[in-house]
Amino acid sequence: MIREEIIAMARRVVSEGKPFVLATVDADGGPRMRWMGGLVLEDPLTIYMACGASSRKMDQIRGNPRGQLMFQTEGFREVVTLYGTCHIVDDAKVKEKLWAEMPVLENYFAGADDPNFGVIRFETQRVEIMIADRHDEPPLVADV
Repeated sequence: MIREEIIAMARRVVSEGKPFVLATVDADGGPRMRWMGGLVLEDPLTIYMACGASSRKMDQIRGNPRGQLMFQTEGFREVVTLYGTCHIVDDAKVKEKLWAEMPVLENYFAGADDPNFGVIRFETQRVEIMIADRHDEPPLVADV
């Protein structure tokens, strides 16, 4: 499978809008994972996520921006892992875009200008896809 097909497959799984896992690195160098929900996807695989501005994940990103996202299809038929870099975004236009595209944020924040409304931009550098039907084969891999 060629690079473009692997990236397209990853985009399809990410676009399904299911909860996903964000992994960051803590101050001791250990992994820290948590479920996330809601995102905005840009080409090719740049992902924006909302979270509390003072959350532990934001502190971890400040200390080490490396991260991973993991998505799955129904029944874990396909598992997509994205490797990349997390960036904290404090741009009013980006926050307004997320606010407009993610109505669920009203349950957590007072508005796009709420000081506790934080945004993470994840820039994918590598994609790995495991496919259940091919469990005895290595994952599909592509650099973005």
